[in-house]
Amino acid sequence: MNPKNQSQKSNSIKLTLTLILLFAFFTGCSSVYQKAESEFDRAAYNKAITLYQSYLTKNPAKAAQINYKIAEAYRRSNRLQTALSYYNKTKEAGTDQLTAGDRDTLRYYTAEALKVNKKYEEAKAQFEDYKKFGINQKLKKLAQTEIDNLENIDQIAEENKYVTVVACDGINTENSDFAPTKWMNKLIFSSDRRKEATYEGTGQGFYDLYSFENENDISDTTNACVGTVRLWGGEIFNKTGVHDASATFSPDGKTVIFTRSGNGDKKGESDKEVSLYTSSINNGIWTDAKPLTYVNSSYWDGTPHISKDGKTLYFSSNRASSKGGLDIYKASYNERDKTWANVKRLGDDINTEGNEMFPYIDEKGRFFFASNGHGGLGGLDILVQEEIKNPNDASMIKKIRNVGAPINSAGDDFGLTFTEKEDKGGYFTSKREKNESETIKETDDDIYRFHLDSLDLRMIRYVLRGTVEGIDKVQNTRSFLSGVELDLNLGGSNIVKVSTDGKGKFLFDTSLVIGKMYDIDVNAAGYLPKNDNAFSTINRGLDKSKLTQMYTLVYFDTAFVLTKDFFETGGEGEDMLPPEIEILYELNKATLTSDATQKLDNFVVFLKEYLTMYPNAKLTMGSHTDSRGSNRYNQRLSQRRANSAVNYILSKGISKEKIKAVGYGENRLKIPNAKNEDEHQLNRRTTVEVVK
Repeated sequence: MNPKNQSQKSNSIKLTLTLILLFAFFTGCSSVYQKAESEFDRAAYNKAITLYQSYLTKNPAKAAQINYKIAEAYRRSNRLQTALSYYNKTKEAGTDQLTAGDRDTLRYYTAEALKVNKKYEEAKAQFEDYKKFGINQKLKKLAQTEIDNLENIDQIAEENKYVTVVACDGINTENSDFAPTKWMNKLIFSSDRRKEATYEGTGQGFYDLYSFENENDISDTTNACVGTVRLWGGEIFNKTGVHDASATFSPDGKTVIFTRSGNGDKKGESDKEVSLYTSSINNGIWTDAKPLTYVNSSYWDGTPHISKDGKTLYFSSNRASSKGGLDIYKASYNERDKTWANVKRLGDDINTEGNEMFPYIDEKGRFFFASNGHGGLGGLDILVQEEIKNPNDASMIKKIRNVGAPINSAGDDFGLTFTEKEDKGGYFTSKREKNESETIKETDDDIYRFHLDSLDLRMIRYVLRGTVEGIDKVQNTRSFLSGVELDLNLGGSNIVKVSTDGKGKFLFDTSLVIGKMYDIDVNAAGYLPKNDNAFSTINRGLDKSKLTQMYTLVYFDTAFVLTKDFFETGGEGEDMLPPEIEILYELNKATLTSDATQKLDNFVVFLKEYLTMYPNAKLTMGSHTDSRGSNRYNQRLSQRRANSAVNYILSKGISKEKIKAVGYGENRLKIPNAKNEDEHQLNRRTTVEVVK
């Protein structure tokens, strides 16, 4: 074969392979982009974000368009905090390649993203920029509202010192937990914690309905949100692959209305579709959920609330008659045919070009709702419409106000419900950054409890806790004691009993009164009892004016030390032997050694406490020998040794009427007929007995 022709053929093959690879590369890139666009269009935003990011790594020249789409995917899946960095990357890459509409959206929502990240000055400047150059008239109106709001942002951001807000850690998870509402003595809420399937919009689970209950009344918002969480309602309300959320109940608790999404499986349905469903309880069983035919539209319908009289249903919808995004509507209940109908949109005083959601009417008739169109700290803020006196005459007028911090934050705040009597407190949902840092980090919705506070309502609970230790003053050892019984006398015959745990700790979980003396009895087998120990709360109360929270728990700490009873032998009857102190003497001598005096010093410490508790007691200290040597000699030696021990004790302050020295010689052998030195040593001992 001609080498030249072979070379030309080889080059032709290489060129063909190169073209094929390039075609495959660009086709693959195009396929990734098209797939991302498809997922974006069907609201599978989490999948779209992953695909866009993959496409961007191989197509950096498309940075502006792709970062814009990623930002929009985060915004549309309610993650505006995270969207900010991608909006900024879009602007850094240059916006010439964006459409006019996309540039307009970028300009407005960059301002919104700045606000939810608490960059209020930058947000105001961006809203002013949109007011000048924006092309969407509805967004321009919202921008002006935000500009006016940001002029006075400090007033909203200043925390009301009479409102306490605490996260319900006993309810919340790392997932989204939101929309609490009271049913019977339970709190019903929504959560995607089950994760039986993945919702492609966020990459998390689908929402289900859960119940929360505790030992106390759920309306008591001073509790620590510690209780039991269970899936509520079974499969009737928690279908696989659909969202079930935002429940509301009729006044008698026998009817529920909630929000359910489509599953995307059938033609005409999509992941964006949300409708209202209802069910009633019959003999303890909920009926199959059915849609509210005369209320639902072909648009988004959700966040329902039934009025206290059960005659009006409030909900949100973005149907054609809405002013901008989601507006709040109401429907009336027809008692005759048991249906909800006659849907009407609330007025423009409530609804704006933004989103209005989660309506709620309290016992006083105040209308609460969440909105991002009235101006606020960021995202959805909770607002209230209430009647106030007209300053110009005696009439009453309705006025809307932002409830402010600490209920509202830079994140989304919504779904408020009162559970306490006289509307003193309740629960709400927030997407706030928990460490209150300067920049909001992306978080999931959590449930918070709140209480409307005043100094007179401030609650302080004082409880007593502590430890019990046992000390052996003769052997000079110390340890924590378990199973020790303690009695706290609250007055009269009111006695609270507790026992120490394995680490010697105890807690009297009962409230103490300031300015009082309490008697506590402490008893443990084998230890000297401590009766009528006085514990004082006099002058130990906190100053309410200096407290920052409505509910404060104060622990008074104390410690009890019990002395091991030297005379507790544990034996019975003839087997009971008197306790011993190990005092060794030199051969044929009665002089105390330094080791012996140390042991006697320890015994004296115990003895002084013992005689204080038993002042009528009288003791005998006896010295014993082994059986070797004559009986007469052993008797004299043991008496001298007993005398030396007792005289030493008397020199330490013990009265001579309290203790007597007796030499027993070899008359009380511990081991008769001892055969070796070890057994003889056991017979040479010092004992102490209570004789009275």
